[in-house]
Amino acid sequence: MRLETREQDQVLIVDLQEPELNHAVCNEFQRRVMAFVDNGMTSLLLNLQSVQFLDSCGIGTLITIRNKLLKAKGSIALCNISERVQKVLDIAALHKVFDIYETEEDALADLAG
Repeated sequence: MRLETREQDQVLIVDLQEPELNHAVCNEFQRRVMAFVDNGMTSLLLNLQSVQFLDSCGIGTLITIRNKLLKAKGSIALCNISERVQKVLDIAALHKVFDIYETEEDALADLAG
């Protein structure tokens, strides 16, 4: 699984460089992201620019990460979401539980503030 991480303004930016967030990558994705949370990172920005498909496992993974961050008094945001993935999030009503931004810059401005 291809994943890049960097920190800016005390926000962990995770850039998933896979075309799909599905059952094949969910466990590793969750394990790698949660390792940062377990080490004290509580502000997370998921850049999903490369993701073109999201299945039920991907949805579950996003919710699990969100819930663990909320328990740690943290925050999570999503950005650069494709139209196709946005439709899935809308159908699942996840646009109501995730802060979603068009760009990474918009998300960082809100998370870091």
